[in-house]
Amino acid sequence: VGANGTGKSTLLKVLGGIESFDKGTLQAAKGITFGYLPQDGLALSGRTVLEECISVFGDLLDMEREMETLTHRMAESEPGSDEYKRVAERYHRIETEFQGRDGYALEAQVHTVLNGLGFSPDDAHRPTEHFSGGWQMRVSLAKLLLIRPSLLLLDEPTNHLDLEARNWLEDYLNNYPNAFVLVSHDRYFLNATVNKILEIWN
Repeated sequence: VGANGTGKSTLLKVLGGIESFDKGTLQAAKGITFGYLPQDGLALSGRTVLEECISVFGDLLDMEREMETLTHRMAESEPGSDEYKRVAERYHRIETEFQGRDGYALEAQVHTVLNGLGFSPDDAHRPTEHFSGGWQMRVSLAKLLLIRPSLLLLDEPTNHLDLEARNWLEDYLNNYPNAFVLVSHDRYFLNATVNKILEIWN
């Protein structure tokens, strides 16, 4: 928390590795992932809301495509041949990982988050450029929540949310498995979601 211009947003960008700083060091454990939601300035286009959100699962989508290719190769191979066995082993290995990472539930996960943030089922199939800046911020927030970074950095996340979506986000953050830092002027939201508050002053 802090007055406008004290550097709250800058601090979040520094934590996320987006901006450099004049003094000091930033230390992070190996493998830590960061996800940053700015206050504004995002412009999405070229994909539907669903496509935009599901794109965060790039590696799982690649696995799904490879599984389709392997299925075709098995269909074209002689059962029992060395080629068939090799392809089947590869398929089994990938499919096990895909299933273990909830690959078959990607769309369901996306729809759950979009619904929580106020999107209707029909909205999921509309192009992102058909939505206002505030709703595009919701799409960007949905993507971050789906990625579940080790450190989630949210700059005024409730600015573009109605009460229902804000309440949903509050519950989501209370069950978030990793750490999050947020900037907010919304005292009630802070009281309901965080357990430590820093004031940036002067």
